[in-house]
Amino acid sequence: MLWLIASPAVGFGQTAAPDVWPTAVDRYLSGGRDQAASLLLASPASELVASSRRAFAAWTPAPAGDADARRQLLRRLQASALLPLEVLVAVTGRTLNPAYEAALEDAGREAWRRLDAFDDEDDGVAAAQVRRFRTWWRLGHVQHLIASGRFRDVPREAMAVHPPADDPEAVATLALLRGLALETRARLADEAPGANVAVSMRRLSTPSRLGPMLLAMDDAGKQYRRALEVSPDDREATLRLGRVALERDRLDEAERVLTPLLPGACRDAICGLAHLFMGEVHEARSQPDRAASAYARASAVPALRHTALVAMMQASLRRGNAGGAFDLTRQFGTPAALAARQPADAWTIYAGGQLVERTRILATLGETVVP
Repeated sequence: MLWLIASPAVGFGQTAAPDVWPTAVDRYLSGGRDQAASLLLASPASELVASSRRAFAAWTPAPAGDADARRQLLRRLQASALLPLEVLVAVTGRTLNPAYEAALEDAGREAWRRLDAFDDEDDGVAAAQVRRFRTWWRLGHVQHLIASGRFRDVPREAMAVHPPADDPEAVATLALLRGLALETRARLADEAPGANVAVSMRRLSTPSRLGPMLLAMDDAGKQYRRALEVSPDDREATLRLGRVALERDRLDEAERVLTPLLPGACRDAICGLAHLFMGEVHEARSQPDRAASAYARASAVPALRHTALVAMMQASLRRGNAGGAFDLTRQFGTPAALAARQPADAWTIYAGGQLVERTRILATLGETVVP
C-alpha cells in the first residue's frame, strides 16, 4: 500500500470527476487498485460525500430473479466498503484531514450497512461469504481506529464485532486488536479533542504513570494469550506477547515466547522485531555479546536496519565504547541506507499502534469479495 502513502494527491483539493465514486469502484473491481485509490485521494471530501450518495441511490436492488444484476450490485457494495478502508488503513487518520477521513468512513459504513440485505437472504448470492465480509470489515475498521489514535471509539466498535465460533481467525484477530489498543495506549497519553484525535506523550511524571501502564500491559497480554488459544500459530500475537513480557521484566517468559519467531534465515519484520526484542532481553541479563548478535540479525532485515543500528550504538555507549558507536554511524551513509525508497520502519509501525502485518485483515476481505 505504499502507493497510497506516497501519493502526491493527499492534498485534498484537486478537482475530480462528478462521478468519482462509481468510477473508482468499477476500476477497483476490474483490477485497477492503484487508479481507484488515486481517484479517491484526488477528490475533495465534499465531492466524495456527494458522489457516494448518488451512487448508493442509483444502485437499486434488481429483481430477485436477475442473479447477474444482483451479483453486480453486491460486488459494487463490497468494493465501496473495502476501497475506502484500504485508504484509511494505509494513510491512517493522523495524516488525513478530518473531513476527508469522515467522508471515507461514512461511505464505507453505508456500503457495509447495505450489504445487510444480502446477508439475510436464505438463498441469496453468497450469503455466507457476505456475512464473513461484514465481520472482517468491522475488524478492519477497529484496526483503522487504533492506528488513528481514536482509543475512545475502539471499545464500542470492538464490542459490536461478533465473530462466529466457526471463524477462529476472526476471533483471534479481535483479541489481537483489543490487545493492540491496550498496549499502544499504555505508552501514549492525553488525547486532544476533535474528530481527528492526536496522541501525545503523557504529561504525568514517570512514577505516576508506571502503575497504570503496567496494568494495561498485563491486560494486553491477556488478550494476546486469548488470541493464541484460538490461533496458536499467530505470529503477531506471539511477538506482542513476548514484548509485553519484556516490558514487565519477565525475561525468561519473553525469551520462551520469542524463540519460535527466530528462524535461521530472517527476512520479514516480525522476525526482525523478535531479534530486536531478544537483544533487549540479553542486555537486561548483562550479556552484551549475545545482545550485539541479536541486534546484528535484526539489522539484516531492511525494515529494521536503522532501528537495530541505533540499538547497537546505544549498547556500545552503555558499555563505554564510544568509538564502536561512532563506527556504527558510518552505516547510515551506505548506498543502501541512502536509497530513495526505504521500507517503513517496523518498530515505528509497532509502537505507533499499527499491525506489523498491516494487510492481514484487508487480505481476508479481498478474498471474500464475490467474483
